[in-house]
Amino acid sequence: MERNGFVQALRQPHRLASTLLAHCGQRASLLRRLAPRKQHPPGSLPPAPAAGPPPEYKVVDAAELRRQAELEQDLQLARDIQQGLLLAAVPHLPGWEMSAVSQPARDLGGDLYDFLTLDDRWHGVMIGDVSGKGLQAALRMAVARTVFRHEARRNDTPETTLAAVNRGVCNDIPHGMVTMLYIMLDPLEGLMRIANAGHTYPLLIVGPAKVEEWELPGMPLGVDPDITYEVETLVVEPGQTIVLYTDGVTEANDEAELMFDLEGLQSLLEANSQLKPRPLMKTLLRELRNWSKNAPQSDDITVVVLRRRLSNLTAELRSIAADVLTEEKAAPFWAEIETKFKDSLPEATADDWTDQMLPELTKLAKSQLGRGLARELVQQIRLVVEEYR
Repeated sequence: MERNGFVQALRQPHRLASTLLAHCGQRASLLRRLAPRKQHPPGSLPPAPAAGPPPEYKVVDAAELRRQAELEQDLQLARDIQQGLLLAAVPHLPGWEMSAVSQPARDLGGDLYDFLTLDDRWHGVMIGDVSGKGLQAALRMAVARTVFRHEARRNDTPETTLAAVNRGVCNDIPHGMVTMLYIMLDPLEGLMRIANAGHTYPLLIVGPAKVEEWELPGMPLGVDPDITYEVETLVVEPGQTIVLYTDGVTEANDEAELMFDLEGLQSLLEANSQLKPRPLMKTLLRELRNWSKNAPQSDDITVVVLRRRLSNLTAELRSIAADVLTEEKAAPFWAEIETKFKDSLPEATADDWTDQMLPELTKLAKSQLGRGLARELVQQIRLVVEEYR
């Protein structure tokens, strides 16, 4: 189906859109009518009514309550569909670990990310941020994602893809601005070709406690249909991690309206540079919650983390043990594995691990660790061993 066909299909559910637009106003009105009347102390008289015509009271009938329940169901359905689109997008790429999350500030959000298989070599990774919040931003996000998917499969480079998406956004999202960063990834070589349309710069964890910002200038989508974009090339070495995020992360406010800012994000990544994508994501989200405390979330928060696995299987498995057990517990545990297999462990292949090391590690884990830790460690190691085959 052509791009315009996709866009028109997205615009067809107008009844749901209008229903959701009316949702907030109707819910507030209903709550006001159902609110309890003010009570007066025993023996006191209520204040005299103000001059003028008597107030009119509207009876809330069963039909209106049923309508309110339908509105809530429609909103929940829209939220589930949007989150389902994002969650289903995270792929499994051999030699890489990935984690992605999007937390809207309202019931529906305008942030987006996507993953695409382009051909036998290249894979696409995208993150974006649509102007606005709520239902309006969510509808624009759906259109932007559809236009991106269509153009990414037609164009061979990130810069031409963003230029084509920009023209589509100018045509199909009036008065709507979108920031977008697009990566074409060769997972075997660790090669990234990156183009940026006004999005926050990616952060690269290049080593222990060392984080670099990759500056990629570019105009947002939807400003000028004739804008062109540039491409940069980056090689992610084994063990390195790249973090993509929207400005809802750095602009998260605490109760005094101080922002978490880029410095806070970089400091957190430096302090947790050894973590894999999933535990790193959990740490970041927990830190943002602690920072904001009772302050309301002011913007959508979206983060995508990609890490290239180590080329040596045993070294990768050792790092997994540290993640699961903590380094303090992993050191003596792994020392016993090294003693058992001595010189054969450093260069062990996936077949060696499956036939020899993994059975011994499983026994050792069951004897020294609790059932939950042993099961988690063995399961994660088994999955990675299969991936290295």
